[in-house]
Amino acid sequence: TFVRDLTKSFDDVYCISGPLYLPEKQGDKWFVNYEVIGDPPNVAVPTHFFKVILAKRNNEPAFAIGAFALPNKEIDNSAPLTSFSLPIESIEKAAGLTFFDKVERKVGVVAPLCSKVQCTLEHDAWKKKKRNPK
Repeated sequence: TFVRDLTKSFDDVYCISGPLYLPEKQGDKWFVNYEVIGDPPNVAVPTHFFKVILAKRNNEPAFAIGAFALPNKEIDNSAPLTSFSLPIESIEKAAGLTFFDKVERKVGVVAPLCSKVQCTLEHDAWKKKKRNPK
């Protein structure tokens, strides 16, 4: 819902989503642990998902950019979306990808997305819309 609602505030919105397999610390070592499903088991279940968002308003010179990594598990309704915000470089390193490489990342050219709009996590919004259709 958050990304879809950005189209009401920006003229252009680009969103890239994908899986992440992030390590967890166990004792003094780091491990990547994930479930494998299927019969035979051959589908790896990601530990997290990322969303990298680039948005632009026609009347502003700067792009707005945001990067988020959310755990692949139930998230408490009170958790703010900003608690999952990461530097885009962190998502790029974890995913092995480069996002929006033609956009120069310096002050004046890009601004944090959450400084331009309220970043909220409304993961139950689809239930509300289902109960109260327009």
